[in-house]
Amino acid sequence: MILESSQLLLRGAAELGISLTAKHLGDFQLYLEEINRWTKKINLVSRKDDREIVIKDFLDSLTLVKHLSPVGLLLDLGSGAGFPGFPLKIVLPKLEVFFLEATRKKVFFLREVQRLLRVKGAEIRWTGEKAGVTDLFSRFDFVVSRAFGPILEFAREGSDFLRQGGLLVAMKGKKGREELDECLSSLGKMKLQLKFLESLRLPFWHHERTLIGLIKN
Repeated sequence: MILESSQLLLRGAAELGISLTAKHLGDFQLYLEEINRWTKKINLVSRKDDREIVIKDFLDSLTLVKHLSPVGLLLDLGSGAGFPGFPLKIVLPKLEVFFLEATRKKVFFLREVQRLLRVKGAEIRWTGEKAGVTDLFSRFDFVVSRAFGPILEFAREGSDFLRQGGLLVAMKGKKGREELDECLSSLGKMKLQLKFLESLRLPFWHHERTLIGLIKN
């Protein structure tokens, strides 16, 4: 019998044009259980129930799938609880994903999820590590973030990691279009050009999401 959270995820993903397998659903369920377990110990997510996590975190992360290739190198900047990186890695297993996170406890959580799901082709790094992050500069096909702050701040931080021709994707709320209009000229000076701007509503929730894709020239 399919769990209620898995049924919700299956239906929502289908609305986004994504077909989930039993393996996908099993991985998402393990991930959900681990989120719930760790949230009792650390400030990981602020959702009231599994339904909110599935819709606002899992399905929200999956809105990026159609803008990515199934292979390549992706950086999740400011990963937090692993969104959008882990949902993307689950459905696009050949995509190599790097997670970059500033909070040490969240890094421990991300590494535990990686171990439980037996995720290969992924690396989780704490920004405070002595090795630093400069070795990651100019490497990535995609740099994504859900909660990094203003677009310009994200662009300044994220563009260093992009290769030429790489794509920076900001996940913003309903005012994302207005914010983009205000900083488009500044982004151009940073050699970032608008590739796509998509407004959508999440399945079941109808929360407005704006996806902004900027290509590095």
